[in-house]
Amino acid sequence: MNAPDAVSVGGQNGSPTDRVRATKLPNGLRVLTDEQPERSAVAVSAWVAVGSRDEPDASAGASHFLEHLLFKGTSDRSARDIAVAMDAVGGDMNAFTSNEHTAFYATAPATESAMVLELLLDVLRNPALAARDVDSEREVILEELAAAREDPDDMAAVDLAGCLFPGHALGRETLGTVESVAGITRDEVAAFFDNWYLPANIVLAASGAIRHDEVLDAAARAFAEAPSGRAPVRSSPAPAVRPHSFRERPGELTHLAIGWRCPAAGDPDRHALSLLNHAFGGGPSSILFQEVREERGLTYSVGSDLAQYGDAGSLSVHCATHVDKGPEVLRIVSELASAMAAQGMDDATLAHVKGAVRGGVVMAMESIVTRMTRLGVGELVLGRVVPLLEYLEAIEAVTGDDVARVAATVFGATSSTAVVGPVDIVG
Repeated sequence: MNAPDAVSVGGQNGSPTDRVRATKLPNGLRVLTDEQPERSAVAVSAWVAVGSRDEPDASAGASHFLEHLLFKGTSDRSARDIAVAMDAVGGDMNAFTSNEHTAFYATAPATESAMVLELLLDVLRNPALAARDVDSEREVILEELAAAREDPDDMAAVDLAGCLFPGHALGRETLGTVESVAGITRDEVAAFFDNWYLPANIVLAASGAIRHDEVLDAAARAFAEAPSGRAPVRSSPAPAVRPHSFRERPGELTHLAIGWRCPAAGDPDRHALSLLNHAFGGGPSSILFQEVREERGLTYSVGSDLAQYGDAGSLSVHCATHVDKGPEVLRIVSELASAMAAQGMDDATLAHVKGAVRGGVVMAMESIVTRMTRLGVGELVLGRVVPLLEYLEAIEAVTGDDVARVAATVFGATSSTAVVGPVDIVG
């Protein structure tokens, strides 16, 4: 039985393997499912449209704190109860925090769909948020921060974000700072939860052998008494970037992160950007891997990544190399980016990366977790789940001129470089 007055906002969308349904409840909560009745497992999740960029500096890390605390117990369950319930059926429950959302998800055998859905909703709606748990998790998170500071790759990535988005929360460590984590109080964490973990800010997404109406009815019951709430109002980062940073660290390796600002997640050129990134550093056949690793042997691993948000984005290159080779790696990356900006991509390369991206997407759709994630991210970032066939057609429609235009825009802009190592090679 459907929840009363629910509004259907989606349905079959053009592929026999793409069975997405979406419903928005009167309180604003959205429920999306990709029913796969032939599967023997389910994946369910809750996506809260608030993340590290929505935190005041003094409360930086509040979203990540809640990622931990929601599993520490509810009004009726202890942390042990939650762990035992999932372990008893061979399931798994976890969470992660990003700049713009926090996600809680669980997988279990299909026979346990009702149990795992009820458990996830209990965690989301009725967390205990006990003061003693805040104190104990504070120590755990401080250890996470210490571990991150011990990882030079993490340090370079965080420093690069700070260069690309100076003075903005997108350039800040998602975990928060030592000062903010040490100082945040139980009441501040609870207020953050009360303010943002409300229906209008939440997407429930499920895939596998689970029925849409089952998820819809459970969501309607769980949030029946909750006020609608609102989405956070965000300020966009300024266009200026900081050219470089250096963090001294003894050792034989220099850890490098080089980046450029790029279009936001919903930009019309996002498909051309995806193809550009794959060609530049997205795999073992990429320009970066072939030139820096295979031809010159300058690093064990090198690649590029996209980070795209609602109003900004970045394309970044990461690698580690011997101290003496750092300047050469920086020079080569810069030259390859400049060549791509000037020349674009030839037809053979474009055809190759289209095939790689298409194949990767089709293969990924074999996973119910990927299908579940697609629902949550699509709804939060684009306001809809793009049908699989529509996406594949959009990739195929990208032209060489599209890629050339995006390459000139991204690689023609000012880059930022973060170095973690014994020698400053960018100062």
